[in-house]
Amino acid sequence: MAEVLSQKQIDELLGNLQSGGKDINEVQQESKEKKYKEYDFRTPKRITRDQIKLLDSIFENFSRLLALQLSSILRISCEAELVTLEEQQYYEFSNALNDSVLMGIFSLDRKINDNEKQIIMEMARPLSYSIIDRLLGGNGEGYNVDKDYTDIELSIMRYIFEKLASIFTNAWSNYIDVTADYDMIETNSRLIQSIAPDETIVIIIIEVTIRSLKEKINICIPSESLNTIFKSFENKFVRVSKKGDTFIENQRKEFILDSLNEAPLTVTGLLGESEIKLQDLLNLQVGDIIPLGTPVQGNTIQVNVDEHPWFMGVMGVKKKKYAIKIGKVLD
Repeated sequence: MAEVLSQKQIDELLGNLQSGGKDINEVQQESKEKKYKEYDFRTPKRITRDQIKLLDSIFENFSRLLALQLSSILRISCEAELVTLEEQQYYEFSNALNDSVLMGIFSLDRKINDNEKQIIMEMARPLSYSIIDRLLGGNGEGYNVDKDYTDIELSIMRYIFEKLASIFTNAWSNYIDVTADYDMIETNSRLIQSIAPDETIVIIIIEVTIRSLKEKINICIPSESLNTIFKSFENKFVRVSKKGDTFIENQRKEFILDSLNEAPLTVTGLLGESEIKLQDLLNLQVGDIIPLGTPVQGNTIQVNVDEHPWFMGVMGVKKKKYAIKIGKVLD
């Protein structure tokens, strides 16, 4: 049976045939050869695979929340999809940007992020002008604009970035308490000096679809901020070993019991139950008798602790006061 070619092999074969290059046998031979991924040992990876998987899950959630938020604001169906998530150097991200861009600058909660590294969210120009056109009463198709942003347009986008800050916080809420605060908006990528050029960052690319428009939002997070977050995450979910010091474990149990010994509990002796009308309850006078609707076995009564059946006892008198003698502990 002949081997079935993949779509990539078919496209490559057709391209080679048109240019007079490799035949089908050479294409199949190259596809069988083992592929190796390049790795730069001078700049080793600082984000582990488990951390990448965690970020992937977080920003999948972020994409869903982003689509819902944009659909609510623009009153139109919007889609957002996580395209890629990778680690690179900041200068690679910075060199790929134009001089005139639209970037929202965010900061993490100072309780977690002591180094105050900023998060950068870069939005494609057509996407931003489509949002502006939609919010100003248009149909969202006026995005082919090549000019600087006006003060009114920047004010609108400032409102959008503030909404995105709350989405960022909600996306992390299932894992760790991280608060993202909107700081400022920037239209010149060369003026951002908070991140060193050789610093390791994580780039998250999200593709947003509004009708026929498909553009990207790029999120840049410094690795130092992520390391602080991951450290807090690991400390929160670290597993405590079950094999500990017996003396310390007994001390911990005694401390818990001593604390619970002072907790107040309500103990009630239940003589019986009865149902009466509200009118009869309002007309009750001193000396009236309420018949019980449940049979009484001698003078045995049920003892409830905070409304839960706990004991069976016998009614009696001790030192001229009514008392209950515990006769049985209920399961």
